[in-house]
Amino acid sequence: MALTLSVVVLPLLGVVSALDGQAWTSVVRCEVSDGARTRVARLIELQRQGNGVVGWNLDQGEVSNGVGCTGVESRTVRAPWWRA
Repeated sequence: MALTLSVVVLPLLGVVSALDGQAWTSVVRCEVSDGARTRVARLIELQRQGNGVVGWNLDQGEVSNGVGCTGVESRTVRAPWWRA
């Protein structure tokens, strides 16, 4: 019984939890400039560069450079793989 649990059930639960649509990541609120104007946007932090952050802009759906960033949350939720 313990062998079945450790070989079959636990790995299966691990895969399902990895694909359930929840991810722990660093989300920050930054000032993003597009040349003409500066606005505040939420970015998923990809890397730190200079005095800002390079990240995926959740509002615009593109990679952006942000400055003056503050942490917002660490967990993002998206649709699980079986609903996508």
